[in-house]
Amino acid sequence: MQSLIQIVNKLQDVFAIVGEQQMVDLPQIVVVGTQSSGKSSVLESIVGKSFLPRGTGIVTRAPLVIQMIRYTEETRKSMLMSNNIEESENIKEWAEFLHKPDYFFFDFDLVRKEIEDKTNSLAGTNKGISVNKSIVLKIHTNRYDLTFVDLPGITKVAVGDQPEDIDEQIQKLIISYVKQSNSIILAVVTANTDPSTSESLQIAKKMDPDGIRTIAVVTKLDIIDKGTLQNTSDLLCGHNIPVKLGIIGVVNRSQQDIVDNKSMEATLSAETEFLRSNYPDICTKHGNKALVHTLQTVLITHIKKVYPQLRIQLEVIKNKLERQLLPLCKPDDQISFLVGLLKDISRSYEDIINGDQNEISVDEIVGGASIARIFQQKYLKRINAIDPLQDLSDENIANILSNTSGTYQCTFVNEKGLQKILRRQLNNLIEPSLDCVELVRFEMLNLFNAIDVKLLDTLGRYPQLKEDVRNVFEKLMYNNLNRTKEFIASYIESYQECINTANPDFILEIVKSNDKIQEEILAAVNIKRHESDYKPELVLGPTGMPIFPIPDRMGLTERLTFIRIQMLNQLLTGLNNQDVPLESSEQIKLHRYLSQCYFEYIRKIVRDFVPKRIIHKMVNSFLKDLDKCLNEEIFQTYLKENKIAELFLEEANIRKKRIDAETKLEAVGKALKNMVDIIY
Repeated sequence: MQSLIQIVNKLQDVFAIVGEQQMVDLPQIVVVGTQSSGKSSVLESIVGKSFLPRGTGIVTRAPLVIQMIRYTEETRKSMLMSNNIEESENIKEWAEFLHKPDYFFFDFDLVRKEIEDKTNSLAGTNKGISVNKSIVLKIHTNRYDLTFVDLPGITKVAVGDQPEDIDEQIQKLIISYVKQSNSIILAVVTANTDPSTSESLQIAKKMDPDGIRTIAVVTKLDIIDKGTLQNTSDLLCGHNIPVKLGIIGVVNRSQQDIVDNKSMEATLSAETEFLRSNYPDICTKHGNKALVHTLQTVLITHIKKVYPQLRIQLEVIKNKLERQLLPLCKPDDQISFLVGLLKDISRSYEDIINGDQNEISVDEIVGGASIARIFQQKYLKRINAIDPLQDLSDENIANILSNTSGTYQCTFVNEKGLQKILRRQLNNLIEPSLDCVELVRFEMLNLFNAIDVKLLDTLGRYPQLKEDVRNVFEKLMYNNLNRTKEFIASYIESYQECINTANPDFILEIVKSNDKIQEEILAAVNIKRHESDYKPELVLGPTGMPIFPIPDRMGLTERLTFIRIQMLNQLLTGLNNQDVPLESSEQIKLHRYLSQCYFEYIRKIVRDFVPKRIIHKMVNSFLKDLDKCLNEEIFQTYLKENKIAELFLEEANIRKKRIDAETKLEAVGKALKNMVDIIY
């Protein structure tokens, strides 16, 4: 059965090496007590050696895992031989630290010194504590197997250079150990302390309210008042402390005993005599020998009880670590991995744009839909809000007409003036159209972050590869952006430079405009007179009364539309027979309304064209060229230069995460292998 404790020792070693002692809920005895409660004396009495640092304030500043290992004679001889030590030197105990493998300590004063040095390296020299790292001390003895964890003593006041919250740090550290369901709590309390105010018992009660995994050790029995022996007897019999695993009283070495270097054997003999004299009825149940026996029995029983659950827990952790490590593993064949990754990125991005992604968001608009929304909610809204006569006053029109007429007075339509006005107003369509291109570009770059999360995680591991992929996206997008912008600007400029007022579509735009605009334009050529020519003649009947034929309303409407188009064509091409010049104000109205109609006509064309051009020459062209560009700019380039490996240099924190997962997985694997050795 003693091998059970040694197996747990091996598990402690495994997880201490990776700095994750609390990664697994190991069955272990955790020693909790206030400063100066006699905690160190109890541990030294159990070990049978004086080896712990002593002094004022916090002495234990890092978790100290003490493993007592009962050696065989064969093991002892092997150790002596490996260290060239003669058998005659009669060495019965020796120690070693996990952080100094194969280095043996025979002088326990040097063990104390090593504990102090290692504590300073872990927790610093300012009396702070170490939370994540522990010290593992193996003491080889011919007495028994036992293991326990000594924690910093509970304190309330910071001293020296200690941080102000040192009490909170210690409480947090202690609780992190004792809260684990497989921990046995060894609560150290002095005999002259009211159990209800004991810090160690309060922590034990909080973490183990039923007391099913708590042992209480009552120290300093020899310094209480003689009149309180009965109270102490009641305490030792369990009348005051509700714990299930036992209450054991011990007598510590006094400070004078330490100064006098009183041997452990003499101390234990004095303790036995004291208990026999003062507590004859219960003396066999107390003292350090009874404590060791109880701790051994409780620990072995507990290990046997929790072994199946512990193994299941390790298996669960192992599976979890394997899943974590899977996406962090480095590719075996970097070339094929890179080719496949680049293709997957291109395909995933295309799926996002086309709405073919596997996971469809129900919370927000993403992918190609976000680009369509730019057209609908931003571009069309903005371009439709442009006033055709923006920043164009009657005075501006009059000046343009005068300045373009030169020494001649213009009648009807001043084509040069109208062209100048339209070029000026159509310029307002360029900026929102080019801004739309920028918005789409920005959105397309953002959509890179919406590709498959596994691909993003993979790129996140390799900073150089991620940067190169991002650069290809930006470069290809920039080239498409400039070409698209240039074409759209040129497209609108062509309408600025080539004003075609004789275009039938423009004529129809005037015909479909509001009545006021039509009347103002038609008044310029007195079209009403021509329309009167198409009114039906008045016919009188036999009785002299007029006969009203059934009107051909459809035919009449078509004839009127035809004559209006004909007259407007004459007006806008300068072919008219009117000899009377228009007044200046009529000219201004005429050119204002013509400009407004022409702007509306071109706006319809532009707002239909711009989104189509962006989709065709930015979005679709980008998708068409992306896979090729990724291959040429990244794969082919690095392959030619034989630098593929440079792409797979991991980011520091990712590498640390992977190594950490590998180390933990290896530790869990070793732990499971060690557990196979447990034989009941």
